[in-house]
Amino acid sequence: MRQRRARLALLAPSLLAVGLLLPAPGTLDPALAGAQPAVVVDPVAAVPPAAPARTPGIAPPLETAFTVAEGVVRRTLAFGPHGLVQTLDVYSPSGPPQPRPTVLLVHGGGWQIGDSTEWTTEAVDLVRTHGWTAVALNYRLAPQHVWPSPYDDAVAAVRLLQARAAELGIDPDRIGAVGDSAGAHLAALLGEPAADRPAVRAVVTWSGVNDLAGVVGQRSSGGCAATGCAHSGLAAKVVRDLMGCAPAACPDEYRAASPAAGVTAGHASTLSLSSEGEQIDPRQAWVMDAALSRHGVPSRVQVLPGSLHARGFQPTAWPATVRFLAATLTPETAQPYPPAAVVTTLDLPARSAAAVGRPVRLHGVVRPRQAGTSVALQVRQPDGSWRTARTAPLLAGPVDTAYDLAWTPTGRGTTVWRAVWRGSGTVQATSPRAVVVR
Repeated sequence: MRQRRARLALLAPSLLAVGLLLPAPGTLDPALAGAQPAVVVDPVAAVPPAAPARTPGIAPPLETAFTVAEGVVRRTLAFGPHGLVQTLDVYSPSGPPQPRPTVLLVHGGGWQIGDSTEWTTEAVDLVRTHGWTAVALNYRLAPQHVWPSPYDDAVAAVRLLQARAAELGIDPDRIGAVGDSAGAHLAALLGEPAADRPAVRAVVTWSGVNDLAGVVGQRSSGGCAATGCAHSGLAAKVVRDLMGCAPAACPDEYRAASPAAGVTAGHASTLSLSSEGEQIDPRQAWVMDAALSRHGVPSRVQVLPGSLHARGFQPTAWPATVRFLAATLTPETAQPYPPAAVVTTLDLPARSAAAVGRPVRLHGVVRPRQAGTSVALQVRQPDGSWRTARTAPLLAGPVDTAYDLAWTPTGRGTTVWRAVWRGSGTVQATSPRAVVVR
């Protein structure tokens, strides 16, 4: 008998890996799942025990309900054999499960770092404020696990949620996905239906990548072009690390991994948030918007002032995110999301340097497309008023309408510019851009 037990102990990892040995919920061997030992819970207790402190890199006890806030219960589920990186945290209201709108939250970190705990605050907010179910995802990370491993994990997580919807309190027809940075890329991919799964119903992306080859090819984002900020080129590097190759070596893989390339009419309604000068060029949001618009899919883009990235603009992004999710997942009770607004850009950093006699390029876009109109390029006067110094006609492009002029300084000093578009009873002005001429 002792020899037989020893042989079973040696075979257990292999049997678990191929699905021939199935542990009871909450009893998975921590050495196999990377989990802390299961906690014995009193089955007659009215309220689950408080959640134990989490150990970095170690999954908490699986399939066990813990109280993480008043009225909020969390359970961690595994959907693969790789321990913590293939788990998800399900946050739900305490009490019997019932079908609820559900939001999948996908962490960022350049596909290389981060975990589900980054979304704890937002997950608890969704449960306590709206009575929804929230799910925070872990997935395999590059460069150890290259494409399509992170995407495969996101798909596996959605399948698990759909398979166990009744048990977990999930309405499978009202699932949304929210992601920041690398997580936004995965969330956008989940917005497209596939042969073996439906699309989620709503997608919100913060600083998402939608055209991977475009990111690798970009020199830097708008706000970094003149200032040489530290993150210039970082986005291109992490994309190459994710893919394990350059676009020229594996173009089909880059296309398959680019959300904008695979959009169909069945894609989820999408809100894309970005900032003017951040490390992911905001044109990534507009590329996705153009693809969605061509297929009649509701799309909104919001480009925030400044150069913050993803969770850096969370205080502004989260209220907009929740409003969009409510309008899309529960339209019968929520207010409609505001219609798309015209956005005008001026592709200069907030402060840049120039030289006398050398042209300064004044260019930007107006989105959505506004062919037949023009942009006024204005200079701030000493009294604070603005004077129109140039008028630039808008030229239609595949995604937007653009303008492009040159201004040649004739003397030293600081000139402050802004671009203004007027039309349809509205006025859109960019934030000021200071050009210091030496």
